[in-house]
Amino acid sequence: MIQQKDKDFQSPFSVYLRNIFLVLFVLPLFLPAASVPWGDGRSHGEDLQIKLVTFGPGDDIPSYWGHVGIVVEDVRLQRAKIYNYGLFSFSPGMPANFLMGRLIFSGGSFSVPSYLNFYRKQNREIRIATLDLPSQKKEELAAKLAKSVLPENREYLYHHYDDNCATRIRDYLDQALDGQLHAAYAKAGRMTLRAHTRRYTGRDPWLEMGLDFLMNDEIDRPVRMWDEMFLPDELEQDVLHFSYVDSAGRTDKLVSDYFVFYKAQREKTPQKVPLHWPWALLLGFLIAGIGIVLSFLIRKNPAGGAGTLFGAYQALIGLFFGIPGTILFLMSTLTEHTVTYWNENLFFAHPLFLVLVYAGGRFAYGKIKALKLMNYFWSFQFALTLAGLLLKFLPAFNQDNGYVLALLLPLIFGSSLSVFLLNRNLSR
Repeated sequence: MIQQKDKDFQSPFSVYLRNIFLVLFVLPLFLPAASVPWGDGRSHGEDLQIKLVTFGPGDDIPSYWGHVGIVVEDVRLQRAKIYNYGLFSFSPGMPANFLMGRLIFSGGSFSVPSYLNFYRKQNREIRIATLDLPSQKKEELAAKLAKSVLPENREYLYHHYDDNCATRIRDYLDQALDGQLHAAYAKAGRMTLRAHTRRYTGRDPWLEMGLDFLMNDEIDRPVRMWDEMFLPDELEQDVLHFSYVDSAGRTDKLVSDYFVFYKAQREKTPQKVPLHWPWALLLGFLIAGIGIVLSFLIRKNPAGGAGTLFGAYQALIGLFFGIPGTILFLMSTLTEHTVTYWNENLFFAHPLFLVLVYAGGRFAYGKIKALKLMNYFWSFQFALTLAGLLLKFLPAFNQDNGYVLALLLPLIFGSSLSVFLLNRNLSR
């Protein structure tokens, strides 16, 4: 009993510390986002500062594109929050939702110092632009931002090009500027969405190739500078160069102050698409050459071990084409990813390539009859590839897949030739 009393006893000082902890750290988690002074009408426009904060690319794939947030600060009441629209949950269903094009993102507000420090520790560049808006517009914008992260408003269906952390902020700024931002940047952009995607993923050629393979000609169409602002860097640059006309008819620059808060020690994202297709073409010829050499060795010495190697080689080709081709087929037919529909790369890689896993495996174990199945497949694929290439002369088949074809075409034609010659030789 004495021990229980000792355990339950709390000194006034411990109670005081507990209450301080609850007020400072726990209670804010349960307060509505609108409790910030600009969300409930306590802030005055002349006391508000709005700042666009751009974060450079990071090391993990989701951060290759950079990030952007927007700060609201009430200098009179000494309150500040940074709004971020790039939040998503690493829940068990997240990978499936991502593959199906149903990934839900949300917005949130955070402490400015801790948020900036988080990105600084990741060695990601931080650049801050102070926006010069009329007082009334600052009040309206700040109130909208506060409302946007309320539980009933904060979630949205993510789309990499049309609705992401940058486009959300772009749209809020355009509303504050009465549509002038959209009107100013309705002119033609400098490159396609595919080109932008490749220059941001060019540091990882296999990722660059994979995304290029999965996406259709929707990202090859001419776009406006407005559309290019799906990228935080593009949004920042367009904001920096933008001037607007206020209600009195005066022309003012949108950005009144700009500085680099943290300079990252990493390479800049290139402004041009990396030239990787020659390396892809060389790799395609090298892999195709292996099959041709193996078929020559089999014709020279049918009883040697080259047949086993050739069967294994064909099985690997089946996996190399068949697995990505199956993923592409599923994403083209069963998901919400509009950028994968009607993808021309299905002419060159598709689920039927998995037939080679079976046929190649049997050939590796000495089943010569499996060669006939391989020959049927490659005859079909040769014809399908020619059809895909001929269709590219039609305006509707304008997908920019040259980088992918630089790797795939040598493999397809080389494998077709090696199996055809081998089949003719062994059938005699």
